[in-house]
Amino acid sequence: MHLCHAPICTYGCTHGTHRINSFVLRNEKYKGDALLQKTFCEDFLTKKMRTNQGEVPQYYVENNHEAIIDAETFEMVQRELARRTKGKNRHSGVHLLSGRIKCGDCGGWYGSKVWHSPEKCKRTVWQCNQKYKNEVRCTTPYLDEASVKERFTVAINQLLAGRDAAIAAYELGMARTLDTTELETQQQELLSEMEVLNGMIQQMIQQNATVAQDQTEYNQRFDALSQKFKDAEAKKDAVAQQISDIRDRRGTMEDFLRILKQQDGEVTAFSEKLWCGLLDYATAYADGRLTFTFKNGSTFEG
Repeated sequence: MHLCHAPICTYGCTHGTHRINSFVLRNEKYKGDALLQKTFCEDFLTKKMRTNQGEVPQYYVENNHEAIIDAETFEMVQRELARRTKGKNRHSGVHLLSGRIKCGDCGGWYGSKVWHSPEKCKRTVWQCNQKYKNEVRCTTPYLDEASVKERFTVAINQLLAGRDAAIAAYELGMARTLDTTELETQQQELLSEMEVLNGMIQQMIQQNATVAQDQTEYNQRFDALSQKFKDAEAKKDAVAQQISDIRDRRGTMEDFLRILKQQDGEVTAFSEKLWCGLLDYATAYADGRLTFTFKNGSTFEG
């Protein structure tokens, strides 16, 4: 299912004219699930409703109703939203090419520009957004959409030529580099350490409330334990972030492999599905070269 004409389609596209806010894109109801009690009645007399910020329990129900899109597509969109949050300067959400072409000179992103010629000759081109903003002007060329699409088709066929080998290497790499078992063990150890430290802190507070103690010494011991707790918490949060990042990368890789496996034979015309699903970004160079870097890390010239 490919939802065209939306800022984010099922393959992570950024083009489209309809503005769909992030609430809709993140709404679990589209994949058939339901989160109950997102809001609650604060006053039964006035019937005033309030957003639930933890005041009352929430319940997540899977397969609550018929899904509009499959769960796989929904999760793919969530990963695309998370990726855009991390790189807000890259994605504008206006066009298929937005946030996809990088300047080989300054590393900035290309944007669309309208050449204001007579109306009959008006032309939209793509150029580096920083071309005239830096002290040293970027020398990368203008690009037109048709040329980019044509050259992408050349590059995608180079990727597909070694598809079977790429899939095998990619699956092996995922198993080796995206295993979170060790990190999850480390996370549990840190949680256990935090529980022990918290218990010691609570015991210390209780003793101080019931038994007379030297407060200077007490404060020193309390501060030392509190610092150990904070250090353990910081390490736990860092590990949790590492696990989250790895799971995001694994999801991106799984999406890439699924689309790659679905492609059968040579591509004869530009494919929006392959552009959105397989390409990470393209790089334009001053000498006219245009390379395409795919989500598996491979790069081909178009």
